[in-house]
Amino acid sequence: MGTVLVLTGHDDLTADAVIDELTRRNAPVVRYDTSDFPQSSQIAATLGAQGWEGQLIAHRSVDLEAVSAVWWRRPAEFSVPSDWPDEARAFAVSEARVGVLGVLGSLPVRWINHPAKDSAANYKPVQLAVAARAGLDVPRTVITSDPDHAREFIGADEVIYKGLSGGVLTAERRHRYLPTTVLRADEIDASVTGTAHLFQERVPKQCEVRLTVIGQRMFPVAIHAGSAAARLDWRTDYPSLTYGPIELPAQVEKGVRLLMDELGLYFGALDFAVTPDGRWVFFEVNPNGQWHWLAVKAGVPMIEAMADALQGKDD
Repeated sequence: MGTVLVLTGHDDLTADAVIDELTRRNAPVVRYDTSDFPQSSQIAATLGAQGWEGQLIAHRSVDLEAVSAVWWRRPAEFSVPSDWPDEARAFAVSEARVGVLGVLGSLPVRWINHPAKDSAANYKPVQLAVAARAGLDVPRTVITSDPDHAREFIGADEVIYKGLSGGVLTAERRHRYLPTTVLRADEIDASVTGTAHLFQERVPKQCEVRLTVIGQRMFPVAIHAGSAAARLDWRTDYPSLTYGPIELPAQVEKGVRLLMDELGLYFGALDFAVTPDGRWVFFEVNPNGQWHWLAVKAGVPMIEAMADALQGKDD
């Protein structure tokens, strides 16, 4: 039985739950936090005829040849001594990233998801283009730095403005993201020229759906907003949310499979709006989105499904 390697930080409830499930099944599993390298862990790898051989040496070491699956969960940044000069620190982190992740990324095993695929799929314009080709219903969208283009798109309507990226990390290492905002044409000014902006039609919502995909298994959960803020962006008011089952339309399932295949993703957390007339409108896919809270709140067996996937029991 091969070893499951989980790459994540020390504080990760989602990883905790899946590791507990794997341990309950007596499956070999090693949790590795990349922030421990190089100060409290080491790599010793030699190139062989079939690829890299050797060990990750840490609190619990792992033989590279024994790894059967890797879960790219939420690995932290590599950590080098703070008293080193800035250039030396930057160089050491860069070398660690290419060296350690390069060796691990070359392992011919199941990745959920491979970091290269994860990174490429994080580009929202790519997601939207692939979703459109896959036959999913996507909102009318522009990406622009031209104020006139933005005003022409908006017209007399209200539109949605969203950040294109996943936000930023503050100096205190806190994640900050741009909440969804409603805009009118008369609010567009020259500041739009400062960077690229995404504007979308405002989609009427009966509810929203978080669709969690783990391999061939799909777990749709309806999210019902209990406040005006949550109806615009449910991430802004979790206490107001309620959850329930919802049936996944066959045509949406077909489009999602095409999307996941083209993006090369094994796992994805997809967001949809369901309109009052029953249309499922695709917003985005997060290749490494959160889902543990949904498994708990909605009673969906995603923890078991992820453990199955990491053990190769879903083939």
